[in-house]
Amino acid sequence: MGILPACTIDLLNLARRKVSNNLRAIDGSNCGENLGNNYDQAKIPINYLICPQEAARTAPLSSPTSKYVGRGSPAERQMSYCTNPNCQNPQNLDRATVCKSCESNLLLKGRYRVFHTLGQSLTCRTFLAVDEDQPSQPRCVIQQFCGSAAVADGRTQQNRAFRGSASVLGELGKHPQLPKLLASFEVEGCQYLVQEYIEGRNLADRLSEKGVVKEIQIWYLLSELLPVLQFVHENQLIHGDIKPSNIIHRKTPQASPAWAGKEDLHPLSEESSSGLVLVDFGAAIPANSGPLKTQTVTGSAEYAAPEQIKGQAIKSSDIYSLGVTCIHLLTGMSPFDLFDIKTDSWAWRHYLKVPVSGRLGRILDKMVQREPSKRYRSTEAILTDMKYGPASAQVILSKPQWTLAMWGASVVALLSVVLSVRLPSPVPQAFTSSEPVSSIPEIRFNPPPMENFSSSGESQSGPAVRTLADQHKNPVWAVAVAPQGRVIVSGNNDGTIHLLHKRRGKLLKVLTGHLGPVWSVAVSPDGRTIASGSADGTIKLWNFYSGKLIQTLDGHTDGVFSVVFSPDNHTVASVGKDKTLKLWEVQSGAELETLKRVFDEVQSVAFSPDRETLAIGSSDGKINLWNWQTGELKETLWGHSEGVWSLAISPDGQTLASGSWDQTVKLWDISTNNQFRQPNASLLRTLIGHSDKVKSLAFSPDGDKLASADLSGTIKLWHMNSGEVAGTLKGHSTWVELAFNPQDKTLISGSFDDTIKVWRLSP
Repeated sequence: MGILPACTIDLLNLARRKVSNNLRAIDGSNCGENLGNNYDQAKIPINYLICPQEAARTAPLSSPTSKYVGRGSPAERQMSYCTNPNCQNPQNLDRATVCKSCESNLLLKGRYRVFHTLGQSLTCRTFLAVDEDQPSQPRCVIQQFCGSAAVADGRTQQNRAFRGSASVLGELGKHPQLPKLLASFEVEGCQYLVQEYIEGRNLADRLSEKGVVKEIQIWYLLSELLPVLQFVHENQLIHGDIKPSNIIHRKTPQASPAWAGKEDLHPLSEESSSGLVLVDFGAAIPANSGPLKTQTVTGSAEYAAPEQIKGQAIKSSDIYSLGVTCIHLLTGMSPFDLFDIKTDSWAWRHYLKVPVSGRLGRILDKMVQREPSKRYRSTEAILTDMKYGPASAQVILSKPQWTLAMWGASVVALLSVVLSVRLPSPVPQAFTSSEPVSSIPEIRFNPPPMENFSSSGESQSGPAVRTLADQHKNPVWAVAVAPQGRVIVSGNNDGTIHLLHKRRGKLLKVLTGHLGPVWSVAVSPDGRTIASGSADGTIKLWNFYSGKLIQTLDGHTDGVFSVVFSPDNHTVASVGKDKTLKLWEVQSGAELETLKRVFDEVQSVAFSPDRETLAIGSSDGKINLWNWQTGELKETLWGHSEGVWSLAISPDGQTLASGSWDQTVKLWDISTNNQFRQPNASLLRTLIGHSDKVKSLAFSPDGDKLASADLSGTIKLWHMNSGEVAGTLKGHSTWVELAFNPQDKTLISGSFDDTIKVWRLSP
């Protein structure tokens, strides 16, 4: 394509703006822009955006909250709204039964009282109402469809088909992430659908209040909504209006006490345990009649696919809209500004504050292809690309209603689907940007057998940080260091376990056998055995020297978050998504004990050096201390407001460190200086400094320092005697796992940015 003259480009831009503004006016989206509305956006019911026309009408009310429905409070129920499309003054008193302007009945079907509009398009208006026929007078959402002589085109035919398919909407309402259809009826030539009111926050409000989302939250959004969209399409319906304001994070019915008063602190994926809900089927189109050709634009112009703008919506039009929604949430920019007319291509990556992985970028690029033949044709195809990273993410395909008990509790399952190829990591820095960096060349040959780990003559001098590169670009879930200090063990996203020489960076052995990402690895204190826990729900024991599989421990019904050896080498403890802690005998593989007395998913586990105490952290913020030999619960520690995802016990067994998604690290006294051998269980101090959720902890071999890492890739070192920050290590771009080398002053970090780094720390 040739280069257009500058004047032509300016005209095209102007035309685009005019068309987009006209389309916005038609569908009622992007309301509130440049209108000077004086109502409080935070108090608008969050199912839908209120339309500009209604905002202007209701602005003079005595209080911004008077427009919104309470549950019996007269102060909050001042006006009734007339649904007659031709009514010139629809506002009426609270208990009025007949409109003072047009004398229409204000109670639809004698039971539904409407209070105001939530949004409108050319042929559909959406209202917030209450059902006065029920004692509790619950809120509901009512959509009104009225034919018009001015709309004598395919849209009228579409509305007729849509109104006649209430049974389809009723079937859709059986899905937990779609609003229930409560009633369908006709009054005075208009069709009405009454649907469940979804209480929660829509993603447009979330973006406005908290800013752009992170990549991890886009994976969550896709894994939540793609199965929902698949269900909609299987029922032969096209949603037609997917955008941030039509995606709601359902409010948790019973929030955890630890979250009380902190709802606004939680990002997108933490606000609810009830998942995302797709609302507003006012622009829905039957999918079983082929492309529906009309002269009327459906949906919202910013998010609608080109063929939908032309009135020829197909199922993949919804995929396009979902993809545009994702890039809007990642950038915070209007989709109109993310498309470059000069190059006729999307330029959304230029507006990212933080680069996204290559895998997510490719998926989004294919979702937003303007040519339908180049776009994903089905949600199943996207889920397949998400599943094979390569990763066995049955957590997505087998659970279409997959939701989070807490965001922290299931993010591991979500991350299983991500990335095999990524953008390059930023240049690592150790305290200062001028530190030299040494990269190990990619390995291009078959790994040799592990026969000799001798490191005689190796120098301890070298750069402050070394990056061990892997040709497979494989995200790292877990790291451990062998007791002799010369071999690093990593658990990877492709289900493999890699053994790397710490100094040379040579890949010594690749262990294969897991069917899903390896979430945890541990090396026995005697250095003879490796234990690995996986998303496939199994634990495998491997011979450290030969790399051969010893046995597979089956017992967990879901993914295994963490595995750890007892100090005497004889026992392995494991915790998982099935909310259990299991103890296994290493020699026989027998299951010794299952502790089920936990109330939420357990994320982390640690043995004390005294061979008596086992600490477990769970996603409800508590830490349990067990006598693992008797099964007795010794103490419960409360202090974190969110999930405890990492635990570490100091070498002397006196101090327990806990890292949480509340961005803090807490130090606990667990010494047993009393005749009953009960831990003191007192909080020593709280370490504050991370700006993201703390994911990993590790004590230095001498117990003098504690290392902590968060989801943003930041590593902090803390002085144990004072609790002060000893230093901050920056070099990873995302999620980090930590392990200290037991033989020297080096810290090992494995990250989801596909790298393992070795940090040489000052004394």
